[in-house]
Amino acid sequence: MPSILNNVRRWKQTYDWSNRGTEWCDGFGGVEKAWTHAILPRIETFLPTGHILELGPGYGVWTDFLQPFPPSGQSPLSERMTLVDLAPNCIKFCRKRFGKPNMAYHTNDGTSLSMVELGSIDFVFSFNSLVHADHAVMREYVRQLGTKMKPGSFGFIHHSNLGEYEAEFDAMEKGHDHWRGRDMTGEKFRADCRDAGLVCVFQEIIPWGSPRFIDALSLFAKPLPGQELPERVERNPDFWHQARAGDHAPAAWYVRPT
Repeated sequence: MPSILNNVRRWKQTYDWSNRGTEWCDGFGGVEKAWTHAILPRIETFLPTGHILELGPGYGVWTDFLQPFPPSGQSPLSERMTLVDLAPNCIKFCRKRFGKPNMAYHTNDGTSLSMVELGSIDFVFSFNSLVHADHAVMREYVRQLGTKMKPGSFGFIHHSNLGEYEAEFDAMEKGHDHWRGRDMTGEKFRADCRDAGLVCVFQEIIPWGSPRFIDALSLFAKPLPGQELPERVERNPDFWHQARAGDHAPAAWYVRPT
């Protein structure tokens, strides 16, 4: 189980950050393709926006796209960002890389969002990071997001669904769990959202590194007063084919209500 302590040790002490986290995009054909084909089509209906909270930014692979001051020629996707990571080296690097106005940087204890203002977040984002979090961590983040998000705001989090395969753990080949949170599932995320006053409006369960559907892409919302939003879950065995072929996300992906 990748505990908070194990995550701190790995990402602070033992992991080789020489490629700045871009190596996790090799399967997509690089960072630009990962963003253009796998991520942006799933969140573009919510962008641009005001205040984005990014959980687990690492060395800022996705921050580079979401930041208020993108490279010349690109339109900004946010007015300001708050970055929270449990590895101080990641936050130190991001502060040096993106140290501009309208950017805030925080190292936390692996669960706390006390540094984020109540009701201030327009969009929550995390990709390729919280897959390594167990259910206790995810539950605590979701609980706090229920108070940090504005009514009518949304979030997109990539997390583990490995717990769905608990009965196969003993027979699973070494490395095939991809260091995922072993007790985390999409179903638990949906339940935690309900408990926090949030709604997981769309959840895409996907394979990662094997035919097993060990990951989930969860889109969740803090409803407006009196607003009722349904939940929907889909399994997408073609996620990698679509991403590598440059296809857009499935047409069933969520459209923001007006």
